Amino acid sequence: MDKLLLSKGLFWTSLVLLLIGGGLLLWDGSSEPMTNTSKQSTARASAGPIPAKADVPSPEHIKPIPQTLESKTVLLQNGDSLSRTLNRLGVSNRQIAQLLQVDESSVLSNLQPGQKLTTDILVPSNDLKNLTLSVSRERAHVFKQVDSGYRYKEQLTPIETVLAYKEVTIQNSLFVDGATAGISDKLLLKITGIFRWDIDFALDIRQGDRFALLYEERFIDGEKIGTGHIIAAQFINNGRVFEALRYQLEQQTDYFTRDGLSLRKAFIRSPVDFTRVSSQFNPHRLHPIFKTSRPHQGVDYAAATGTPVQSSGDGSVAFVGEMKGYGNTVIIDHGAGYTTLYAHLNGFADHVIAGRQVAQGETIAYVGQTGWATGPHLHYEFRINGTHQNPETVDIPYDSPMSKSELMAFLPYAQTLMERLKRSRSQDMAKYLVRLSRKN
Repeated sequence: MDKLLLSKGLFWTSLVLLLIGGGLLLWDGSSEPMTNTSKQSTARASAGPIPAKADVPSPEHIKPIPQTLESKTVLLQNGDSLSRTLNRLGVSNRQIAQLLQVDESSVLSNLQPGQKLTTDILVPSNDLKNLTLSVSRERAHVFKQVDSGYRYKEQLTPIETVLAYKEVTIQNSLFVDGATAGISDKLLLKITGIFRWDIDFALDIRQGDRFALLYEERFIDGEKIGTGHIIAAQFINNGRVFEALRYQLEQQTDYFTRDGLSLRKAFIRSPVDFTRVSSQFNPHRLHPIFKTSRPHQGVDYAAATGTPVQSSGDGSVAFVGEMKGYGNTVIIDHGAGYTTLYAHLNGFADHVIAGRQVAQGETIAYVGQTGWATGPHLHYEFRINGTHQNPETVDIPYDSPMSKSELMAFLPYAQTLMERLKRSRSQDMAKYLVRLSRKN
């Protein structure tokens, strides 16, 4: 019995000591249960000391995220729009709207394939600082960020212009031999435009014809970017010598002979560009359909259906419509007794109606095969006071001449240009002889 009591006492004593030593007491000696506050206090105490306030960085000591200015250039393609292109580069719609608020933003509304769009953007904030639209090698539109949005500036790259000389003898054609000499099609077209009043380039060009020209070559940073104006030119066609000197009058810039006569005349020789003559002016021609001798009172220019037909001079439309064997026809009254007729047309330009004024070189109709025509061509007649004239040989009146004061200023300039052209020819010939001697 005593042993049993002793064993029970030891059991209870050991249990109490175990609970105290293990920290499993469920109360802290007070009669109140633990609240949430006391639990939080206990948790803070067990978490260790709280750092002092001075250890937390203040806003002014927080380092900003570094920004990098990145430039990107996009070559615009068909269908590209400003907003889609800029969105693709990371520019926000908000900044695009700011760009479009600039008065000159209309220059961004007509993007063309081949133009370049360059952006300077801060990364990673995607803040657009500069936008440049390069429309050509020498011209760009620049939008620079300012406090109030963006500011516009047109940027022009300095261009160096030098005079160059070329001389060509035609053995094949104007364009083939010109290209062989290193002359661009653009420059060759300018030559035909300058001499179009005196030379019919569809009919008159002969093997052995020659032309020489002084023209502008344009450079940016030493790289050739193209050609400019033809300053002086000479064309020898079938023994006839034609000269053209570029000169600026008070109201316009044009080409003149060394004597001050304008190359621009009241009529151009050919109303269709670069075709062949299929039938010339002939008072006794055998008609291809009726097989009888009938006068052919004009010139026929063979050309593809739809080729533009130009008015050979300023005037008003006297007739437009269908005319018996002529088919679709336009007649232009140029005043002072001059009229021209254009026949066998496929159709008329929309603005060509009776009484309407037209300008020299303006498209009035299109080549066709209407009326009595065996193939697509333009039939062209030239009349003075109702009498038919040969369009290829008729004397064409000059356009308005220079005034006396303008002529006095022009003549010394013309002499200088002609001397320069002659000197360039001599230098070119000397270079040719040097090359020839080296080959031999």
